[in-house]
Amino acid sequence: MKKLLLIAMVFSAPGYADNMAFHGTLVEPPCTINEGRVIEVAFGDELGISKIDGSNYRKTIDYSIKCDNSYAPNNLALVVDTSQPTTYDSSAIATDKTGLGIRILLDGQGIEFGRRVPVDPFSPPLLEAVPVQEPGLVLEEGAFSATMTLRTDYL
Repeated sequence: MKKLLLIAMVFSAPGYADNMAFHGTLVEPPCTINEGRVIEVAFGDELGISKIDGSNYRKTIDYSIKCDNSYAPNNLALVVDTSQPTTYDSSAIATDKTGLGIRILLDGQGIEFGRRVPVDPFSPPLLEAVPVQEPGLVLEEGAFSATMTLRTDYL
């Protein structure tokens, strides 16, 4: 009988438990654009104000996409974005010169800012920039600049 009581006491001892939580984030190996360097597009010092028509002065945006360890996902996207779109051209970014914008073209077509475009990092699409003018405004001479963001994302 004493043995039976001892066994009962062992099995009735209070138990303690702690909750455990596990968390983390799974990510694809990162891809970078232009090795993280700023991409500059120089239009030159002599753009003719009267010749800005959305076709003249078109420049190629020279960039590259490189994925770590030669990793090339088949679900990679290119995203072009800006915090300064123009009000008169949905594919143009505003410059610091009133009435002057820079239209961004993807394979010859106006870009839709913020849209994920499927891309092959080994054969990225052609990106171009071309000055555009706000209708009805006369541009003034002077230097100008504009910025946009180009990033890779996953579909």
